[in-house]
Amino acid sequence: MQQRRQREKAQQYVIEGHHLVGEALKAGAPIQQIYATAEASQQGDYGEVTLISDGVADALRETTHSQGIFAVVAMPNPEFDIARLSQAVLLLDGIQDPGNLGTIVRTADAFGYQDILLGEGAVDPYNEKVLRAMQGSNFHVQLHAVDLETVIPELQAKHYRIGATLLDRSSQSIRHSDLAANGRWGLVLGNEGHGISEAIADLADVHLHIPMIGQAESLNVAIAGAVAMYQFPPTIES
Repeated sequence: MQQRRQREKAQQYVIEGHHLVGEALKAGAPIQQIYATAEASQQGDYGEVTLISDGVADALRETTHSQGIFAVVAMPNPEFDIARLSQAVLLLDGIQDPGNLGTIVRTADAFGYQDILLGEGAVDPYNEKVLRAMQGSNFHVQLHAVDLETVIPELQAKHYRIGATLLDRSSQSIRHSDLAANGRWGLVLGNEGHGISEAIADLADVHLHIPMIGQAESLNVAIAGAVAMYQFPPTIES
């Protein structure tokens, strides 16, 4: 399951380390099996554990220094139903860097974005580098693999306003945008090198940019996403 093809075939993925395994347990994730060294198994309340040797743990590890605990988790397979989406959605168009995707998901979790739509060309969200960067936030949000060109018009039909984050002559500052005025909206973030595709940009209701006063030409996509999500916070029902 260190390869995407095998993960998808098995519909399972592996998490590593006390924090991620603990987050999975707290979230009630569909854990299939926990493997741990004798020492690691004593460092938390993990329930039933299959003991492995230090040598096996070292062979399994993806991190530089193994904590000696791993869990096999079933991939969630939520039915994509626009009627059940939250009021604010995040749409990712071709995000390919594992660290960026993981950071974006973790930030979305922090700011209350509960539905993340992954367009074609995105890095596998169950890549071990993405999992480490998400820090367990994947257990708190819904990840949906979709065709954005198909889904965006469907969202708009449900009164979502779609804002694409890109700088062009028509873009407006996020400080002054009414993107969230009608209570349903989506934010689109694009590929690290090429940005949002022309087809997706053409579908958006509004183009948005983040005003900057320094000399940097652009922001990292994960940072830009954090600023945009903070600007348009959803209302979380208690």
